[in-house]
Amino acid sequence: MTENPAKDAMRDEYDIDTLIEQATPVLRRYILTLEQENARLRQELHELQGAATRRERAASARESREPSSSATVPTPSYGDDVMVITVTAEGLCKRTAINDYSAQRRGGVGVFDIQTSRDDQVAHVLIGRAAAALLVLSSRGRAFRVPIETLPLTEVRGRGTSLPTRLMFTEGETIGALLALDEEEDDRPNVLIATASGWLRALHRNYVGPRLQPGTLLVEPARGGPPVAAALSSGAGDVLVALRSGVAYRFSEQLIRREGVRGIQVRPDDALVGLTGIAGDSDDSIFLATQEGLGTRRGEATFSANKSPGGQGKVIMKTDALVGVAAVNEQSEVFCVSGLGKIIRFAVAEAPVKAGNVQGVNIMDCRGDRLTAFAVTTPPAQE
Repeated sequence: MTENPAKDAMRDEYDIDTLIEQATPVLRRYILTLEQENARLRQELHELQGAATRRERAASARESREPSSSATVPTPSYGDDVMVITVTAEGLCKRTAINDYSAQRRGGVGVFDIQTSRDDQVAHVLIGRAAAALLVLSSRGRAFRVPIETLPLTEVRGRGTSLPTRLMFTEGETIGALLALDEEEDDRPNVLIATASGWLRALHRNYVGPRLQPGTLLVEPARGGPPVAAALSSGAGDVLVALRSGVAYRFSEQLIRREGVRGIQVRPDDALVGLTGIAGDSDDSIFLATQEGLGTRRGEATFSANKSPGGQGKVIMKTDALVGVAAVNEQSEVFCVSGLGKIIRFAVAEAPVKAGNVQGVNIMDCRGDRLTAFAVTTPPAQE
């Protein structure tokens, strides 16, 4: 057998036993390092599993307290002429029969409504009969009446048409506030209009009746800012105005002068987002909702009236993203819409009445989205 001179030379130069003896401490340190790293990873895995278990238990506890949004609930029936009107920030508008929407339990994701884009999110929702009119207040304080029956009638998931184009808005003019006017079904005599900076004006509804001239100036933006909310009232009760920061202020409606009055002090980083009339002699409550999809009700008696308008207000709900306020009763229903066009319908009775300031309960699942508006209505007596 032929010898390999190179292999013999390497064997002579290196003693294999010596090499093994020298490498043993290094290997031991390496093995110890691996064991320590393995123990650390096992500990992290154990902690992660524990955290996941705690989250699952917390979610189960919440589900046990929250109603199931998928549970079947009765859906009140309305007349075939009652419509849900949705409008985007840029003015796309459509109407759909209210009976096309099924009631859900609060806290669900709802269904997709008007087709829109992320750049033009839904900003308004209203309930009104086809025979009624839609009062449109522009960002420049101009008023228009639009017959609801002339709005495009679509299925739940449908496209709208442009109100600003139809009403020939000027450049830069947008929709500020909307109000459904039904002279046959709702005899409340006054229209309340509020601006972002807290300025209020009360008008007799004759000013916005069928003879309203398109483009009539009702609010001077240079004085109080653009209109952002409107509501009907009895004229004899109180008015409640609310800010995005969750602060509200209540006072007698009779203190509002025809030319207007400052209803509440508004900081530069805040804005008025809603107002509602309060009868004062009823068992109604005040419904409130936030962009995070939380809602609550406050009893009217838990928020007393002030002697004059223009105060700083006090916290009515713990939030920095209030969407609006509305007077409701135990039979009322709520329609909430999100920026991306989802809508959910549920009974207001599912949101408990609270006496103090709370964060609210889940009324709409807004993951990756935000609640932007809501409307309330009371169904007719069911046979």
